[in-house]
Amino acid sequence: MAELKTRPLRRRPGAGDPGGRERLAAGSGQGRRGRPAVADGASTALRGAARAVTPRALWRGHRVLTLLVLLSLLPRLLATASFRPALLTADSFLYLQNAVNGRLGNLRPAGYSLFLSVFQGLPHTLLAVTALQHLLGIGIAIIVYSLLRYWGLPGWGAALAAVPTLFDTREIALESYILPDTVFCFVILLAVALLLTRAVPRRWQCAGAGLLLAYASVLRGNGIPLVVIVAAFLLVRRVGWRAFAAGSLAFVLPVLGYAVAFHAEYGAVNLTQSDGLFLWSRTTSFANCAIIKPPADLRPLCPALEKSVTVPPPRSWSISRLLSEPAPATYLWAHDVWWRTDAHPGINAANNKLGERFAIRAIEAQPLDYLRVVGRDTLLTFLATDRPQGTASLGFTAQPRIQVLPSYYRRDLKAYARTTTNTHAVAPYSFFMFAYQQPVIFPGLVFALVVLAGLVAVVRNWRRWGGLPALPWALAVVSLLSPALLTQSLYRYAVVAIPLACLAAGLGFARLVPGRRFGLAPAADPAPAANPEPVTAPRPGTAAAEAGPAGSADARLGR
Repeated sequence: MAELKTRPLRRRPGAGDPGGRERLAAGSGQGRRGRPAVADGASTALRGAARAVTPRALWRGHRVLTLLVLLSLLPRLLATASFRPALLTADSFLYLQNAVNGRLGNLRPAGYSLFLSVFQGLPHTLLAVTALQHLLGIGIAIIVYSLLRYWGLPGWGAALAAVPTLFDTREIALESYILPDTVFCFVILLAVALLLTRAVPRRWQCAGAGLLLAYASVLRGNGIPLVVIVAAFLLVRRVGWRAFAAGSLAFVLPVLGYAVAFHAEYGAVNLTQSDGLFLWSRTTSFANCAIIKPPADLRPLCPALEKSVTVPPPRSWSISRLLSEPAPATYLWAHDVWWRTDAHPGINAANNKLGERFAIRAIEAQPLDYLRVVGRDTLLTFLATDRPQGTASLGFTAQPRIQVLPSYYRRDLKAYARTTTNTHAVAPYSFFMFAYQQPVIFPGLVFALVVLAGLVAVVRNWRRWGGLPALPWALAVVSLLSPALLTQSLYRYAVVAIPLACLAAGLGFARLVPGRRFGLAPAADPAPAANPEPVTAPRPGTAAAEAGPAGSADARLGR
């Protein structure tokens, strides 16, 4: 009997032994019917993903999220019907113009204009853009939910983290604007999802995240600081030099190509010609030329020389007093601002350099004042943005942001969308949208608590899990601070931080067991048999091959 039991093990693999043929195919990198094992594993994963999103599977495994997503469609459909053709700002027309003429903008990067150009020529062009942005907003919430379920958080907890993105009025309003923020947020969350689906990201994940971050960097000017956080995360996770190099090249090459194209058009290797001007506008909140003592060529940049900007008299500290102060944008776009009237007027390299020089001197001369206004504006994101009134607020208003469209705006709008109609509210739908936005907000104080909860998650899990919550939390904090550091704080710049902060806080409560995909616990290891059978090597590309030996640290952490 013993000889009979061991006899198959001495057979040549494939000689009358189906199991041997399977093992031989696995060892040669081939699956069934001669297919490569990697392709076989990919097709299995795709089939599993397809089964996971069937209506029956969604209802059984993700009922809470499914109901929330269906409910979140209602305010989005209402917003689409309430404001036509779309919500527009002055920046919107700049993006439309660049989408039509195909040029790289010197004021703002052209990534969103490239996105808009895809829709040009479609019927109801602006409706198609905002409809897709509404779907991307829902996609952001689904990414947050999926990552938290993947790392072991119960369904109700993961769904709770997705609620602000699904229902916050300002999120839905931002999706209705012709602005890059929703696309930017989706791209950042997609990059985070690539990097957090394994404790140590693979080479292809690093490369994919690099490409996404490259696009994010030309979507909005404050995308570059986020790359530093991602690079630090990859170094901490010890992804290896090949994976790090793949991610770096995937980021650097597209951005460098954009900078070279920008140089061909404007004569400067950069992404814009406005970063120095925006930084100068930041310093208008504190710059005192009596302290700075600028040279003669920088003296016209002193904020006090702009007579068209009215500064309220000093009073005791209050939020209303802070909100009544002129914003940096007020100085930047004033009709008598220095860059409109100097020797080389306009947004150009020379004026950009002047603004940068003045800003650096102001920050060096008044560093504490600079930090004060940065901290103040960051705190106001949580304290003074819940229900602001007026057309400058991020929300739905009865009047358009631009009361009367000038001729050049109408020309750009007609060239892109074949309409000259300004934003207008449509009754009776707008009545219900106005009623919806009054109570349904993500309160600023709750936002602050979520950010603090994410910090606690980072501190608690740093040593044990390698700081997985640190990536989304650090990206959220940088997204909040970088506008205040570089130009000015606007709530639309802070919206990207909401899903990131919710993700970081949720990871603090998750079990951080990657095998618990979407809440389904991994199969328990069977008890060792008294006479275990010989263990054959798993086929490459399968989950068993990737997990490593059962019970090892690599298997638990998803390495």
